[in-house]
Amino acid sequence: MSIEQEKQDLNKENGQASETNMDERGQKDIISDQNGPATSDEEHPDMDGEREPGEDLIEEEEDVEAEPEKSERADNADLDLSDSEAEKEEGETELKARSKTKRKKKSAKEPEPQKNVSIIHLVFDEPGAEQIRQSFELEPEITGEIVYIADNYSLGPVADLGESEGWQARKQWWQSVLGLSQEEQPEVMTADKMKVHQLLQNLEEDEDSVLWIWMGQNERDVAGYFHVISQLMEFQGRILVLYLNNLPFIDDKGHIFYPRQLAEILPKEFVKASRLARVVTLSEFELDPEEWDKLSRQPGSVRLLEGGKKLNVKENDYYDKMILDQLGTATMKLSRLLSLLATKAKLGLPEYYILWRVKALIESGQILSQGDFDKGGKNVSLKATQGQMFVELNPEEANEQPEDEPGN
Repeated sequence: MSIEQEKQDLNKENGQASETNMDERGQKDIISDQNGPATSDEEHPDMDGEREPGEDLIEEEEDVEAEPEKSERADNADLDLSDSEAEKEEGETELKARSKTKRKKKSAKEPEPQKNVSIIHLVFDEPGAEQIRQSFELEPEITGEIVYIADNYSLGPVADLGESEGWQARKQWWQSVLGLSQEEQPEVMTADKMKVHQLLQNLEEDEDSVLWIWMGQNERDVAGYFHVISQLMEFQGRILVLYLNNLPFIDDKGHIFYPRQLAEILPKEFVKASRLARVVTLSEFELDPEEWDKLSRQPGSVRLLEGGKKLNVKENDYYDKMILDQLGTATMKLSRLLSLLATKAKLGLPEYYILWRVKALIESGQILSQGDFDKGGKNVSLKATQGQMFVELNPEEANEQPEDEPGN
């Protein structure tokens, strides 16, 4: 074979190889396009399918440098995220702690230190005031000043006592009851007026003071409450009432009873009763003075307790029949009549009022009398006429009468 023939055969073989390589490369390109970008050497092939020396090293170094940056950014992101979550958790913890503290303050608020409150006790029963005073030794916390109102507002005219006309009407009534001249001032009225004035002044000057109004289940205490409550409106919230209405107590023999007067209650029982003190409500301040104003304008000067704080008005002669019933048909000493009215009839009336009514019955001819009232009850003998014109009064008969027997 000639040299030219060998060259032609060699070129022919090289051409077939080139076509084969080109076909294989085309197939790879088609596969690469279908499967996505190549991640190996096929991405950037050169004409010979080989890389330049050092090219792989350069790409690996770039990957190594890129990976720390990605890792650092990821770490920073994780750090930022963890810091953010930590701050969030810390904020939530602090918020919960504050909320818990607030709830704790609301639910278990520490008691504020109590102020030293001074108590003023207002009573309408002088023997009862002494019982309350003795209870201070048993319960020092209720110790306080005691103000006793001597006037009995369940008897006599009580309308417009804050006005000159109403004051004069009650003054004249007192002068008649006590047998005073028009120039003489009833001491009970002037003394009570000064007591109430001083009471209001003390409440105004001492803002930490409170007033306790004690009431037994009787018309005198209830009427006294009505009289003073209208003057205490500006101290609402500091006025307390202790109305011992229909409440059982224990007497000195250990028996249960329902007292009518404060004086019937033992000092140790007042300690228990002190826990019943309650604030006079705003509605009571509005309604009770109105009720008292209506009562004071009704005809009649005798007020009786019907229940609760309800008073009923009667005429001046309401107790006259009771006096005559206890006197009976026999002659009786005035001292004995007073005792029967207190123990048997249990009127609870002051002695001066009974004497006034007895004198009124003498003037009307319903009772005969002998003796001097100024010398005491044992020096006066009485006998009811019972509508008869000729009645003899025998003082000796009164002296012979047993002290423990009624006069009828």
